[in-house]
Amino acid sequence: MTNDLLQPDSPCVVYDIRRDNVKLELMQKASLSDGPMGITMDYGLIDSPKWWSAIESGQIKLETFVGILRAVAGGMHGDTLNVHIEGMDAKQRWVAWRGFNSTLDGKKVCTRYVRMSPKRPLTSRPDFQTQVLLQVELLD
Repeated sequence: MTNDLLQPDSPCVVYDIRRDNVKLELMQKASLSDGPMGITMDYGLIDSPKWWSAIESGQIKLETFVGILRAVAGGMHGDTLNVHIEGMDAKQRWVAWRGFNSTLDGKKVCTRYVRMSPKRPLTSRPDFQTQVLLQVELLD
């Protein structure tokens, strides 16, 4: 599965979580904290060898989405950039990743991501999973 990920320094990779030490540190701290935030550690701490092995073995499914990056809009309070990607039959929305460049608007991209359960399941949505963006590849 991780064979589907390109090398982080590939010229067509515009984001790769393996190069995002800030995001990884924040996600790890949240998962290790006593607070409500963070993802489950059923497969190890995010970015640990155990976690990557779970992706490689298919225990954590690596998913891909191809579409055109169409819009960038402020978050609900105008304090966050949201990236919208329109695929053939669906849309994705991500918080703009570290190093996001607005020149990507209108470009075809492929996102690679996994779905993870929160460390504390939501009582209102027990099957809820959050998407963790692993990589964004520029296709054109």
